[in-house]
Amino acid sequence: MSRTIMLIPIGSGVGLTSVSLGVMRAMERKGVRVSFFKPIAQPHHGSDTDITDLTTEIIHANSDMKVAESMSMNQAENLLRSDQEDVLLEEVLARFTRATENAEVALVEGLVTTRNHPFANQINYEIAKTLDAEIVFVTTPALTILPSLKSVSSLPAPTLVAVKTATSQV
Repeated sequence: MSRTIMLIPIGSGVGLTSVSLGVMRAMERKGVRVSFFKPIAQPHHGSDTDITDLTTEIIHANSDMKVAESMSMNQAENLLRSDQEDVLLEEVLARFTRATENAEVALVEGLVTTRNHPFANQINYEIAKTLDAEIVFVTTPALTILPSLKSVSSLPAPTLVAVKTATSQV
């Protein structure tokens, strides 16, 4: 595999699922062998499972693309609570390697920082480093998002590869 791109949302409601699906579709139309990977499942509002996320559900329902199973949020939180981030990252890398072995581009979807998941920015950064991924921030053009961008931009400079603006209509 030649390229790994990690989409990281600057906040909730930025259209991460739409951007992920749109980027995958655009690459497929260009004949690029693309794979999708969500390292840690972040169930969408109203979901009754801790194992899948919205993007993965949509891909499974509408495509024959092989998508690796995400780590559950409960498992990730337990590893982080017990100071086993290295174990979490090793598991993410193992799942990523299996899921992307035949891909030219791997599209990785990061976590949204929420009240329940305040660690998302830091774990997104660690996952991006582990996977040697280029980072593309997903945001809206709204001015209210600027404080969130400022908190994410405090990450070390090498992670700031690209900033893209997207809306949920993509």
